[in-house]
Amino acid sequence: MDLAKLRELLEMELSSNELISLDDEFYKEFDSLVKALKLRAESSKERGEELEEKLYLAEMNVAEKLIKEILRVRLHKIVDMVFEGRPHNLAGEERKIFSLLLAFVNREQIPMEEEFEVVEEEVEEKIPESGKQIWEAYLILEDIPKVMDEQLREYGPFKAGDLVTLPRTLGHVLVQREVARRVSISP
Repeated sequence: MDLAKLRELLEMELSSNELISLDDEFYKEFDSLVKALKLRAESSKERGEELEEKLYLAEMNVAEKLIKEILRVRLHKIVDMVFEGRPHNLAGEERKIFSLLLAFVNREQIPMEEEFEVVEEEVEEKIPESGKQIWEAYLILEDIPKVMDEQLREYGPFKAGDLVTLPRTLGHVLVQREVARRVSISP
């Protein structure tokens, strides 16, 4: 497993209404990938290879964001399957999640091996050095499905002719792909 495979899986998951089939060991393989990247980063640090360490840590960060997005999409589909009552293409631990959700929906006793403490964590968004994210106006030239920025935030879908404001980095990509045009809005 690598980042390319995770990106491919995310794209497949986003483009399908059904859960895509995953190997039962998918989540274990992901954990192994993160551990390997962490070990490589630590090894690079010990050898004084600061650039390699940063690259491995960045790769680990991207992998974790991709898996969270894959999980988010898959969990939505699992919840839908609970209401349909027909599980399919569940991988590993997802079967347990399905069973727990089904018991909850059917108002059955939920078996708990241990009590879980719910901890809400503050999500700190990194702000660019300038202090704020730069947004610009764009005219959409073609229909565009949902798109994600580098922080995996979703925007859209957009229809041709829509006038939208987007982060500059995302707008730049759309302009390069010739599906949007930057416009100036004057008072």
